[in-house]
Formats: sequence, C-alpha cells, structure tokens
Amino acid sequence: MPEPRRHTVLEGSRLHRTRNPKPSQVEAAVLNMARESVVVLSESDDTYIQVWQRPDGLYQLEHRAGSAVEHFQTMTVSADKVHTAFTAWQRNDAGWADPFTWKSISDLF
Repeated sequence: MPEPRRHTVLEGSRLHRTRNPKPSQVEAAVLNMARESVVVLSESDDTYIQVWQRPDGLYQLEHRAGSAVEHFQTMTVSADKVHTAFTAWQRNDAGWADPFTWKSISDLF
C-alpha cells in the first residue's frame, strides 16, 4: 500500500507560501521559474525537495530526507523532469528519485 500524500508547504523566490498545494500549483511554480529563482516543497525543516534555476539555465535539484547526512543534489536541463520529481515526491511515490543520478552533499553542512 502506498504511503499517504505528504503534508507540504510550497514556497520560493517569487511565490506566496502555500500549505498543501494542489498539483497544479506545484506545476505552475516549477514550470514558470525564472533564472536564479528557487522553489521549495517541504514537509519539515529537514525534509524537502528544492530547485534553483542557475544563471546558465540548469536546474540544480536537491532533496533532504531528515538530516544533513541525507542531503543530495543532481542537475538537469529539464523543467519537466523537475516538475515530475516534485509531484512524485509530494505524493510520496516510491522511486521518485530513480530517474536521476544523485550525489551526497552532506559534507557541505
């Protein structure tokens, strides 16, 4: 049986803080990002997925699963892949992170 949908907060550089956002709100936030902006979908201070659209247009995607030891990062050129990751993470889908190659960035914290 799948895990229940996460209770989340959506926020970012150009967003109003939204509790338990609808999938359409998450989609709009990610797909309408401007360069050098951030979108964060969080369950708590230490459990979240976030993306920064870098000045070069790459999406720097990160997720943290409860502590600094579980903080990971990947890069993609695809806003659609970021959107898919955000919505799958919010639904708590098993395997949501599988399409990416992640590296630990826990040594930065």
